[in-house]
Amino acid sequence: MNKGFDENWLEQLKAKNDIITVMSHYFSLQQKGKNYWACCPFHHEKTPSFCVNGYEQFYHCFGCKEHGDVITFIQKIESCDFMSAVEILAKNANMEIPSFYMDESIKEKKKSKDTILKILDLASKHYEENLYKKTSTKAQEYIKTRGLTKKELDKFHIGYSTDWTEIVTYLKSKGFAEKDMVLAGIANQKDDRYYDTMGERLIFPIYNIHDECIGFSARSLVPTDYAKYKNSANSLVFDKSKNLYGINVVRKLKQEKNIDFIIIVEGQMDVIALNQAGFCNCVACLGTALTPLHARMLKNICNNIIVSLDGDFAGQKATIRTIDTLVEEGLNVRAIKIPNNQDPDEYIKQFGKEAYQKLLDDAVDFVEFKILNKLEQYDLNKVDEKAKFVKSAIEIVNELNTNSEKQVYLDVIKKLSGVPTDVLKRDLIDKKEEKIFRQQPVTYSEDAEVKSIKFVLASLCYKKEYANFNFDLNKYLINSSYIKLYQTLKDYNDRNEKFLISYLYNLFDVDNEPNIKDIIDYNFELIDNAKIYYDECIWKIRENYLKNLIKNLSEESMKIDDYQKRMDMLKQIGDLQKKLRNKILED
Repeated sequence: MNKGFDENWLEQLKAKNDIITVMSHYFSLQQKGKNYWACCPFHHEKTPSFCVNGYEQFYHCFGCKEHGDVITFIQKIESCDFMSAVEILAKNANMEIPSFYMDESIKEKKKSKDTILKILDLASKHYEENLYKKTSTKAQEYIKTRGLTKKELDKFHIGYSTDWTEIVTYLKSKGFAEKDMVLAGIANQKDDRYYDTMGERLIFPIYNIHDECIGFSARSLVPTDYAKYKNSANSLVFDKSKNLYGINVVRKLKQEKNIDFIIIVEGQMDVIALNQAGFCNCVACLGTALTPLHARMLKNICNNIIVSLDGDFAGQKATIRTIDTLVEEGLNVRAIKIPNNQDPDEYIKQFGKEAYQKLLDDAVDFVEFKILNKLEQYDLNKVDEKAKFVKSAIEIVNELNTNSEKQVYLDVIKKLSGVPTDVLKRDLIDKKEEKIFRQQPVTYSEDAEVKSIKFVLASLCYKKEYANFNFDLNKYLINSSYIKLYQTLKDYNDRNEKFLISYLYNLFDVDNEPNIKDIIDYNFELIDNAKIYYDECIWKIRENYLKNLIKNLSEESMKIDDYQKRMDMLKQIGDLQKKLRNKILED
């Protein structure tokens, strides 16, 4: 949908941001025939299935089914919202964003968001300055114990909150209202006083993927009854379920050179310690479990992930949850277990970066990691526990899609348990049959008229030589999206103007309009003799209309007592039946 923008302005924006040129800044495209191809940036694949239509200015992946125009592409590749994508493209095209696009509520929201970002940026810089004051000895001593150098402090803009009111006073002196500080998560109110929510803590600014400060994580430097680490509350610009610590560093790394994988660790200090050791391709969650939104953000940067959470029981449990979320989103996942229940920071300090590199090199794929994790829960010297291990390992393998994959991991279970592969395979078959018995798949068939309408509209959209507007569909369409699409196509045709598929992303929220998505993704290769099929579809639409009309008139005639009126209606029905028999399209 146009999200409030004038459609003509959006078309100009997209015309000045050729989709092939824009995508070429992110990855290489190879031209084959009329279209361009690449390995999909949104899922892992070795054979290119990501197709870009330069003429129609839209893309479609035949693997993961991602699709869209240049605005959608920027949203997904940059992990940003519609407005941010428009801003990026407008800047690229040197176009001014019109002010008329927003209603008052959106204007107020944007104004508030801009104010919050200014407050957070200023506060971050001030906290950073505080760290170097002579009175900040507590923070400086802690930094020394952690072995941090000026390089890490500058890279992550680490700062210090000196007391409970100083930042509020400072921001007021810069002209900001206390209520806006509260909205930014900097301050809170108690009685009639405002205080620093991160008072007397070491400050770790949190940056989004566009390198904007959106909040803070802060560590207490003295024993406290409260949590050691504290994150900013959710705000207009910050949501911990959508942001990762270090994501701005990883994105810059990708822009400078291609990264092979991203490491997920548990906390900020792990990210900083790994950066210090030269492993800059790492991120951490912000006091929450990894979410599908986090996974999608990572997927837009790199398909390959190594999970490196703490080696203790809680860390390994979190690793399994993290793996499941990443795999669900189609990422290529490996994992490591850090020995001695250590975290990455502790391990590198004790054994050095070469030892950690060896752990990364030896990282196992997620299935093997899950099996090995189960192995640690059982004593295989005990018969009953060995049986339990084999059963739980079989359940893991049973979730895989192909028999070849299953065979590989059955061999792993055999090596660990000593149970012959053919026995394991029989257990796997039993599990498969049990799973099939439990599942009762439901099949759905699409109405013939709907199929006809989709083909006709798709043919008009793609300007097929056999498609035309000789048969006016207007009165035959009930679905509001179809009506809107057809009228738009007809208007462009009447004005003799070029209509591009990418315009559909201005008109509709395509991801939430499956009927429109089906039209965009229509596979014409499945249709034999498309011209004949088009004519048949036109008649199918007309036929269904006439049949419904006859049915409704017949039901109505039965309710009429007046003889003459009933005869007139029966004559009308007879005329319609004649048109039906003779396949007459015109009324």
